[in-house]
Order: sequence, then C-alpha cells, then structure tokens
Amino acid sequence: MICRAFRSCYLSMRFTRYPKGEPYEITPRKLAAARRAVQKEKDHYPLFPELLKHQTAEERLATIAVERETWWQEMRDRHAKLWRKARQALRELPPGPRAAIKRYWNICGRPGDPVYLLTIIHEHRVRKVCYWHVMAELRLRFQKSS
Repeated sequence: MICRAFRSCYLSMRFTRYPKGEPYEITPRKLAAARRAVQKEKDHYPLFPELLKHQTAEERLATIAVERETWWQEMRDRHAKLWRKARQALRELPPGPRAAIKRYWNICGRPGDPVYLLTIIHEHRVRKVCYWHVMAELRLRFQKSS
C-alpha cells in the first residue's frame, strides 16, 4: 500500500504566502526622532534651506510611510513574479519529471518558497538530481516501514 503523501496532487501546490506589510504607525517616539533629524539637517545646511529633503517632521514621517509601503509592494510583486517563473518552468518539463517534482514538492521539508522550487527544477535540468528516482526510493522506504 502506498502512503497518501505519494498520491499525485495535480490541483494544488504547497506555497507560503508573502506577508503583507503592516501600516506605518506614527508614535510620539518616532515623531521626536523625526524632529531631531529634520533639525539636524537644517543645522547642517543653514544657508541652503531649499536643499532640505523634508521641512517638517510630519512630512518626513509621511515620506517614510509611503516609501515603506512601496517597498513592501515591490517585494510582494517580486515574489509573485518568481512564483509565475517557477510555475512556467514546471510546465515546460516533460510529464514524468513534472509529476515527480510536484509530488516531491508537496511532501518535502523545504519552505514553500518559489526560490526553492526553482532550485529543484534547476537541479533536475542539470541532471544533478532525478526526482523520479528520489520518489521511487521514498516509496520503497515507506512500503518497507508500513
């Protein structure tokens, strides 16, 4: 009898969602630090106030909040792009190795990250690891233990 983990699961793949960024909270401590930073910049360039990036502490914190939100969205977009690349690479494989890699991916202990899936696909393509044989060995081990 074959373990349930070895049954092919063509409809779903294991993955880990990339976290959403938390909203930037303006606290009294951050406001005080921003005031000190703005004052330091003003003291550093007293003759050229037009060169200052921020005129007020609130403006500085608003810029930080926007930049942080932009950074989080860029990271989420990059992560989604890697998932699309990994799924495309998986679709380009022949049916046998594709099924073996999918089965291995769903039971392996690696994190559900697209970089790990791309690594598995790359290892298969350069003939470093044949996941068809890896799955056969695992199947034999499970059969012997049960």
